[in-house]
Amino acid sequence: MGLSQSAISRVVGVEMTYKSFSKNGAQLLPQRLAVFGQASEGVTYPDEKYEGEGSAAAVANRFGWGSPLHLAALQLYPENGTGASFPVDFIPVEAGAGAAAAAGGIIINGDASANGSGKIYIGGKKCEFSVSKGDSAAVIMGNIAAAINSVLEMPATAKVETKETGGSTVTQVTLTAKWKGESGNGIKIVIDANLTGATVTLITFSGGATDPSTTLSSAFAKMGGVWYTCLLNTWNYNNTGILDLFKAEGERRWGVMVKQPCFSIVGCTDNFAARTATTDVRKDDYINALGVSVGSPELPLSIAARYAFFALETFDKNPAQDVKDTLTGLLAGSEEEQEEYTVRNNAQNKGSSTNVRLAGKNGCAVMNDFITMYHPDTEGKYPSKKYVVDIVKLQNICYNVRLIMEQDDLKGAPLVADGDVVTNPKAVQPKVIVGYFYNLADSLVKNAIITDAAYTKKNMTVAIDDENPKRLNTTFPVKLSGNIEVSSNDIYFAFNTGSAA
Repeated sequence: MGLSQSAISRVVGVEMTYKSFSKNGAQLLPQRLAVFGQASEGVTYPDEKYEGEGSAAAVANRFGWGSPLHLAALQLYPENGTGASFPVDFIPVEAGAGAAAAAGGIIINGDASANGSGKIYIGGKKCEFSVSKGDSAAVIMGNIAAAINSVLEMPATAKVETKETGGSTVTQVTLTAKWKGESGNGIKIVIDANLTGATVTLITFSGGATDPSTTLSSAFAKMGGVWYTCLLNTWNYNNTGILDLFKAEGERRWGVMVKQPCFSIVGCTDNFAARTATTDVRKDDYINALGVSVGSPELPLSIAARYAFFALETFDKNPAQDVKDTLTGLLAGSEEEQEEYTVRNNAQNKGSSTNVRLAGKNGCAVMNDFITMYHPDTEGKYPSKKYVVDIVKLQNICYNVRLIMEQDDLKGAPLVADGDVVTNPKAVQPKVIVGYFYNLADSLVKNAIITDAAYTKKNMTVAIDDENPKRLNTTFPVKLSGNIEVSSNDIYFAFNTGSAA
């Protein structure tokens, strides 16, 4: 039983424990997202959490254009299409002490021998530039820098500068991340240009250092008593220190006294070997889940935010439905980088989500397996808290048990045995709670959140504690519904032959 026997002050505790099983209808838990991220460097902003109010521009005006918080908001409130229908709170996190911004660059050598043009993607954000015949390398780089700086949501600023490198002088477009920290190293540069007579050299983003740690811990307190069903991590998935902080906060929220179970999403573009090196050792981590788009040039935080958008839109309306959405609006990795089924299957076994890619030149990434990193050896092939959709089902069960047990009529009510004949309208007998739980079981089955209501009804218990007459103990055992993830189909065939005359 979850609450300690030492508990005597008025309280309601709910503990959810996995068990292997070889009055009111259920209400759906409203999904709510907390986005943790940094503002642009040099921007002064209010320190409290900010409700997005459906506008990425409003988030940008508050925390800086191209900041991690703004880039996440662009996926939750896209310029084209419908924005998030669930509440989103943006919670700023200060840069870590001694943090440094990542930097990359673009070098052009040679003069243009013909008119040309190009597109540049910085962390998935696009700008376009043009080149005239005879333009020098310096002019071309000036055009590139101007084009980058003209796009407000760019995650980096650009300037042309001359540097001494290895005893020689180099002129380049220097790109600097708009925030400080190691996560800026994940900004990718892609250029698609027709520059006859000129060559392009890209300098990968590097040098970003010291993601937040203590400041992130203090930022968690800004959530207060609000039930956030999902926490968005805008830093690197392989920053295990930050993963540990999200895991600890998530586990605290699953606690018997807090009763606000949640999960966390962090973005990833790495291949199987790289990402499972992180996930495979986190066997007991049922809080953190990867949002994966293998090989994508987008920022991982943008992918995580898009996962959050589609997942919470689905769970808010139908918590029993697993997600299956296409990551529209985001660039996918090339077809050559995508993983075959065997690799995806192995990734699942090592605690990593997977994606597939729609065929064709402009194919988008599609959410495939959306799972937490949870895969303890003791639970075999089907771990209890592996699929995010199962976490959401548990959230909804917890929510409804709380609605029953935290109703005002039960607080301080006289507690008497089932066999007593009472006239006190405030008195509560265990069989009353049993009735509530029976109705809840039937309703959860109707919503396909659980299955086999008869099992739940047969095995539930509601009883006055043997030691404390002021304590009511209940168990509400449920079998979660499954979801179609694997479909095995056999086709039998034969040939038609002529029949004998």
